[in-house]
Amino acid sequence: MVSMLRAMGMQTVIVANSESQCINLIAPEKINLVICGWSAPKLNALSLLKKLRSDEKTIQIPFVIVSTIIEQSLIKEAVLNGVSEYVVPPFNKQIFEQRIAKAVKIPIQNSAKNITQKINAKRFVKKEASSELSVLIVDDIVDNIEIVKEVIKSDYRVKAATNANSALKICLSDSPPDIILLDIMMPEIDGLTLCKKLKENPLTQNIVVIFLTALAENNDVVKGLSLGAVDYITKPIVPEIVLARLKVHSTIVFNQRVIQSQIDHLLQYNELNAKAQHLIQTDIHNVMDSSKESIASLELKLGSSRQFQSTVSELKYSLGVSELLFNKANTFEQLEQKSYRGKQQRNELSKTVTSVTDIFDIAAANKNIECFHELPYNMAVTCDENLLKVILTCLYRNAIEAAPRGSKVSVTAKSYPTFILLQIHNINPIAEEFLNSFEQLFISSKGNNGNGIGVYLAFKASKALTSELYYHSSLKHGTSFYLKIPRKAVT
Repeated sequence: MVSMLRAMGMQTVIVANSESQCINLIAPEKINLVICGWSAPKLNALSLLKKLRSDEKTIQIPFVIVSTIIEQSLIKEAVLNGVSEYVVPPFNKQIFEQRIAKAVKIPIQNSAKNITQKINAKRFVKKEASSELSVLIVDDIVDNIEIVKEVIKSDYRVKAATNANSALKICLSDSPPDIILLDIMMPEIDGLTLCKKLKENPLTQNIVVIFLTALAENNDVVKGLSLGAVDYITKPIVPEIVLARLKVHSTIVFNQRVIQSQIDHLLQYNELNAKAQHLIQTDIHNVMDSSKESIASLELKLGSSRQFQSTVSELKYSLGVSELLFNKANTFEQLEQKSYRGKQQRNELSKTVTSVTDIFDIAAANKNIECFHELPYNMAVTCDENLLKVILTCLYRNAIEAAPRGSKVSVTAKSYPTFILLQIHNINPIAEEFLNSFEQLFISSKGNNGNGIGVYLAFKASKALTSELYYHSSLKHGTSFYLKIPRKAVT
C-alpha cells in the first residue's frame, strides 16, 4: 500500500504499529489521510476512528479501513462512526486509488449523521439578521462579481471566488457561506459541476445555491435545480430582483437554522441521556457482580447447612432472575429504538438453554413443577446469544407461571438440515379470546390477565434473530411455543 500511495503523489507516508503511536504522530503532524487495518495486537481501527472523530482537530481527517472482515454489524458500526471508506482486499491499484480519492474528497459520509451534525453545528451557527449572513459570489469574470457585490454589500457579508476550486475551499472552511450566487458558465469546472459536488458532501449540502444565468441557459437552469439549487437570477441582473430573491432565501435560512438548533439540542440531550443510562447500567452490573461474589463467599462459609443453603439458593434465584430481567428490559429498549447490535457466535444449545432454565429451578420447585429437558449435547447454532437467551427467558418464565401446580414444563429440540426447532411446552391452554393475538397484545398466560410484555418481546427478539416464533394451544394438548432457528441466524 505504501508504494501505491507514493505512486499517487503522497510522498510522506508514516507507518505506525500501535494506537498510542498513531495518536502521538497525528497530534503534531499535519496528517491528511489515515489508512488502518481492522485489528492488530496494539491497534484497533474502530477505537482509533472513534478517538479521531471525537477530537475537533482530527474529526475531518479521511479515515480508510482496509480489512478482510465483512461482518455486517462491525462494518455498520464503522460507518456510523464516520469511516470514509472500507476496502476489502484483494484489490488492484485502480480500485485502491479510486477509494482513496473518494475518501479524500468526502471524508465524512452522509450515513454518519451524528458526526456531520456535530461539525456543521459549529460551522453554520444560528443567525438572526441578514447582515450576519455570508453570501459567496462565484464568477470567472471579476467585473460581474463587482456588479453583484455593489448591490448586496450593504445588506450581507460578501465573499468572492473566480473559480470552482476556490469556491469549494471556502465552502469547506470553518466559515462557509450561507448562500452562493453561482455562475453556470465557467472554464474548467462549471457551476453545475460545483453544485453537484456541494450537494454530494454532507459538510456543504445545506448551503443555499442560487444560479446566475443568461436567458439562453434555460436547459442548464433546469439541470441545476434538479441537482439541488433552489433558485436562479438572470443576467444582466436587476438589483431589486437580486435583493428580493436573497431576502426570501435568507428567511428560509433563518428558519432552517432555528430548526437545526432545536434538533442539535435534542440530539445533545439524547446523547447525554444515553451516557447516563450506560452509567446506570454499568453500576447495576457492578452491583450484581459484587452480589454474586458475596453469595459465593457466603455459600463457602455456611457449608452444608440445609437451613442456610435454602436461604442462599433463594438469594441466588432472586439475583439470577433480576439479572435476566434487567438484560431483557435493556434489550427490549434497544429493539424498540432499532439500535440493537447483535454478535454472531456459535452456541451449544444445551448449555445456552440450561444457563437460563437453571435460574428458575426454585420458581418451579415452589409450584412442584417437574421440568423436563431433551436437548442433544452436540446440537449447536450460530446466532446472537443474548437474543436467544432473551427469548428463552420470556418463554420459559411464561411457561412456569402459566403451568398449574404439580404439572410439567418441557424444553425439547429437534435438528433439521437448515434449522433447529426448539419447543417449550406446558399443559395449560391459552384462553380462546387471546389466541392469535400474542404478538399484538401485551398479555400473559398467567391467569390470562398478566402484563405479558415478555411474550411480546419474545416475538420481537425472534424477528431480530431472523428466527420464526409460533405457537399451538388447545385444551387437549396444552400450549407449545416453537422457535425455528436457522443454522446460521443473522442479526
